[in-house]
Amino acid sequence: MGTEEVHALRGVSIEIPRGEFHVVMGPSGSGKTTFLNMVGALDVPSEGEVYFEGVPLASLSKKQLASLRSYKIGFIFQTFNLVPVITALENVALPLVFQKYPREERKKRAEEILRRVGLEDRMHHTPDELSGGQQQRVAIARALAGKPSLILADEPTGNLDLKTGFQIVELLRELSQETGVTVINSTHDLKLIDIADRISWLRDGEITRTQNRLDVSITAEDVKI
Repeated sequence: MGTEEVHALRGVSIEIPRGEFHVVMGPSGSGKTTFLNMVGALDVPSEGEVYFEGVPLASLSKKQLASLRSYKIGFIFQTFNLVPVITALENVALPLVFQKYPREERKKRAEEILRRVGLEDRMHHTPDELSGGQQQRVAIARALAGKPSLILADEPTGNLDLKTGFQIVELLRELSQETGVTVINSTHDLKLIDIADRISWLRDGEITRTQNRLDVSITAEDVKI
């Protein structure tokens, strides 16, 4: 930023096993989104290396990185990022277009996953006809539609009320257990600790500690997030 050098992440080193539900906990500005962007092959680190399923992302071309994101990674955003002019069914089916699924197979898969997230009666509604919680369920269904091996969820409960947010994280955890997909969830929402396998605490671009859920003890400093 001008003459000032900003270190969004500093010396982060972590390995996340396949199938784990991993929560990255930290306040706004701590580097959570940058961390997810690095893992999701959206940003390139100025130093260091990111490996996905044993492959260094720096060794892949732009076309290969786009293919990786399409087939291997599902993204869930705080602001949902649904296409406003198409239905829930069409939003969920959209990633399957890029995976070259036949039309009927796209429709069948989208219907199947929307039923799984409890939206069988909202498939033909556009996002502005859905509540915030329903829109986030569509976003989860869209992320899972292509059967990725990794889900990256950036503050998925940030725009939801307490009750709806809890329902969403419970659903995400349940679906991850059913499918075996790895989930990395960034948040400042302490209730996600209850559903995580492990929690990494991110402060000022650094991971200060990583803990198994049963080993977590909350300090006054943690509550400030």
